[in-house]
Amino acid sequence: MVRGGLGLLLVAAFFGLALTNPGLRVTFLPPWSHSSSGELYLWLGHALLLVPGGALLGLALLPVLPAPLGRLWRRVEALDARERRVALLLLGMVAFLAARLGRFVFLRDFPITDDEVSARFGGQVLASGHLLTPLVRPAAAMTGFYLHARDGLVTSFEWLGLQLTWALSEVTGTGSLIFSLVAAVPVMAVTWVTTRRLGPAWGAVAAALLLLSPMAAMLSMTTHAHLLSRAALAVAVAVYLRARDGGGARAWALLGLVSGVSFLCRPFETLFFLLPFYLELLGGMARRQLPVGACLGGLALGWVLPLVAFLAFNHVLTGNALLPARMAMYISPVKLTEHDGTLLERFGTNTSYNALMLAVWFLGPVGVALVALGASWDRLTVLLSLSVLSLLGLALFHDDHGIHAVGPIHYSECAPALVLVAVHGLKRAVDFVRRAQVSAWPLMLATGGSLAVGLGIFDVRHALALREQSAIHETVQAYVRDAGLGRAVLLVPSYMQVWQRVPAFRDVGSWVFEWTPPRPDFSDDVLLFHDGPGHYEQLRERFSDRRFFRLKPGRAPAPWRIIPADSPREEPGATPPSTQEPAP
Repeated sequence: MVRGGLGLLLVAAFFGLALTNPGLRVTFLPPWSHSSSGELYLWLGHALLLVPGGALLGLALLPVLPAPLGRLWRRVEALDARERRVALLLLGMVAFLAARLGRFVFLRDFPITDDEVSARFGGQVLASGHLLTPLVRPAAAMTGFYLHARDGLVTSFEWLGLQLTWALSEVTGTGSLIFSLVAAVPVMAVTWVTTRRLGPAWGAVAAALLLLSPMAAMLSMTTHAHLLSRAALAVAVAVYLRARDGGGARAWALLGLVSGVSFLCRPFETLFFLLPFYLELLGGMARRQLPVGACLGGLALGWVLPLVAFLAFNHVLTGNALLPARMAMYISPVKLTEHDGTLLERFGTNTSYNALMLAVWFLGPVGVALVALGASWDRLTVLLSLSVLSLLGLALFHDDHGIHAVGPIHYSECAPALVLVAVHGLKRAVDFVRRAQVSAWPLMLATGGSLAVGLGIFDVRHALALREQSAIHETVQAYVRDAGLGRAVLLVPSYMQVWQRVPAFRDVGSWVFEWTPPRPDFSDDVLLFHDGPGHYEQLRERFSDRRFFRLKPGRAPAPWRIIPADSPREEPGATPPSTQEPAP
């Protein structure tokens, strides 16, 4: 009773922080490493109030939970092979539904960054049967960031793997569904690996850890390339174990293929993550512990198709097979940093910063302790730990530290690896307590309570912040959609300038700064193009069958209005010929 009361008091104290001056409000404002005071209170309150409060609530259930949980644990451990497969599929379904509901409830099915918008445009180009599409003239009228233009043609500068996924989505008309399905893959892979090593009950614990992890849960709602590489690398770890246990040439080929798939989505991160594994394989072959022919031949066979696709795609887009479009110039550059900085600066602003973000966003302070306990369990946990360190080492080569709207986004691939290490750490702690002939239930309930309560509240609070920023895009796009323009061209200012005219939107912020590019076949009812000197005249010739309008600043209290593009220039105080006023 006392433990439960204290636990509830600490949880209530966390929510009481919302009444302080900083509050608990999360914002999405530049620069990338910026955190509002409310977000910092969220992190601090989680670590110092929710974690101990959840642990006390877990301990308060000590008189009632051990018996039923013990029976459930033994039942899960007794699952036969068929039941394990069914349970694995059910866990995958839970992960899919969580990602799907999060996508629509919290993100309202809108992107959170311009990268996602650009990638979808690239998928639309591929779905049309082309690698590039004609660039509208004037080029400055083209909306969208992160596009690559060459010889009067344009497409996304995003990696091929992400564009192919969007192309499949466009062909099937399934929208973001494929990404939600992919979000389930790491949960299933982590569960399979843990079950294979520690048993099915621990496999269920690993699945719960990944589902609770804020960085895993938030990313699963999006359509980022990181979602695809995270899934591919989680599968690669599972296939690596199978191949090391004598899976033969097919297993090595499969390892090469899933590695290559991840490479097509995020090449640099894939190489740095897999570096410890491939070095370990080279060492095994050098010591004659692995079959050299089957291992090298299988890996080469698996890698060949992704590599050929990667090089060929680069050659078409940039004229240089070794130069990806993402690394070349693009038509709407965003210069967020002036230089790459010194090695020491990159260590502080990138490596150190993202190490902190991983500590906060993986499983919080409990996760840090569990990873520390599990890192040295065996060869696999050492390799996984080295993979995370290797990725952090990649940060020393650039200063693009990334946003943390869905956790440290450039380190998304680390979540499954850290879960595998953490679950071994928890197993080590339980085994230590049992060897001391003490019941492990207090440890399990305290840990489970701190994670379930602390991370559950953390996840919901941040997801609600994401929902708040998604209201920006829902309002702006609904305003354009409901304006009744018919088949028209709408000349627009910068998207950021538009949504920042609403004070509430300006306070919350967003990482989407530009309008969505028009579909490659210009089939949208309303085509959006940047306004500018001479744009109207040139676009008028190209789209002579459409009416033309301009999106302009509104008259208070309306932030925007839409007027015919051929309206005479307005004098100060004049009444516009036609207006559409939103109600954001």
